[in-house]
Amino acid sequence: MPAGDVLDAYRRETGLSDAVIAGTPAGAVPAGWPRDLFGEPHLHILRDVVLHVITETACHAGHLDAARELVDGRRRLVLT
Repeated sequence: MPAGDVLDAYRRETGLSDAVIAGTPAGAVPAGWPRDLFGEPHLHILRDVVLHVITETACHAGHLDAARELVDGRRRLVLT
């Protein structure tokens, strides 16, 4: 998939997330949780979910940056 398509899809998904977050109180309990896949929820309110997504995004961006450094030798990828 071309990079532009990946970024477009990511932007669409973040737009949907932004709309849900804007219309939901931070203390709201998630509407659904796939207990059959993941057991009992460990993210109990929207605030927990948002913080988890921020942490995971930062972590995976760091992994991507480390891999890129191995390829091109440059340091510091800035994601905008």
